[in-house]
Amino acid sequence: MADRPDIANNTHAAVLIGAGLTSYFLNENRPKTALIPPAAGGALLLLSPGVKSGDKAVAHAAVGVTALLGVMTGVLFSKAIAPSEAAKQKFKPEVRQRRAGVFGLMTLTSAAAVGVYVAGFIRKRKQQEV
Repeated sequence: MADRPDIANNTHAAVLIGAGLTSYFLNENRPKTALIPPAAGGALLLLSPGVKSGDKAVAHAAVGVTALLGVMTGVLFSKAIAPSEAAKQKFKPEVRQRRAGVFGLMTLTSAAAVGVYVAGFIRKRKQQEV
């Protein structure tokens, strides 16, 4: 899998698009912030041909976007599973569970994609040394 980072990139992008749109349409308020993951997923899909061809600049951009989103969704996931008193009052339990599921899924796929990217970088570096 480390030799096909484009597959990890596309999978993560699909999860971002799906999870973000799900959050947007399941929330009656239609928060604009729920559209950030689909926009980032679309950007990652646009970067995918460069990632597949091995373009270093594009690959590093994809890693940066993926890692940044992973940190952001990780923070939101931690807030969803351990909410403050204010968050407990603001969100119903089923909403908190949905948020935890969505943010957890995005965080998990982000971590997996970054792992695949890094494994690919390491593999290429070792091949250059031989």
